Amino acid sequence: MKRQRTLTACAALVAASVLVAGCGGDDGESDKADGGKIAGAETTPSEKPSPSASPSATREGGPDLSLPKDVKIVADWDEPSGAEEAAVLRDARDFTIAFYRAITQQDARDPAYLSYTYPGGNARRITEKNVRDHVAKKYSVSGTERLTRPSVEIVHKGSSAVATYCADDTHFYTKDLKAGKPMLTTPSPDDHILFELGMSAVGDKGRWVVKELRADVGAQQCQ
Repeated sequence: MKRQRTLTACAALVAASVLVAGCGGDDGESDKADGGKIAGAETTPSEKPSPSASPSATREGGPDLSLPKDVKIVADWDEPSGAEEAAVLRDARDFTIAFYRAITQQDARDPAYLSYTYPGGNARRITEKNVRDHVAKKYSVSGTERLTRPSVEIVHKGSSAVATYCADDTHFYTKDLKAGKPMLTTPSPDDHILFELGMSAVGDKGRWVVKELRADVGAQQCQ
């Protein structure tokens, strides 16, 4: 069964140097879609407890990141020891949640993803286009996306960084809102995606937003 690809597929079309070019045009459908995503997000600490519901906001005064009960984003990693690296990875994760929240809310201008993207950056353009595509087709998402193998590089302290991580979409599906059920697919190498996020620091409270985005669908290092 074919499903509409989401952010990951569009971002995968970004050529050559990651975190540089934007993604334009409609990538259409493919045998495996990463269907809109982002919902209940959890970070699994060292003891790796079972997933739990995501908080309504990551910090006091932050945007609402709540998602439907049938959608979960599980960050299966330990928090980095460095405070700046931990902040970068936390906000990279929350951007992912915010993207899927917009799809589940069917809102191409949802405040959550706007809060976690840099105005004028390709990440905001890619996110908005993919959400609009889902809204137009009455598609949402359902299931669990598991994030693993994180890496954070501080390019300029207090200013710019690159966060990477793998996403396992084996149990994450596009949901047809008109039919009221997920569009199930068989496991595929395309279920494994490598994300690279160019992050910029904003304000003076250690907050980071995504400016540039790239994703490699079927990445070998994530399988």
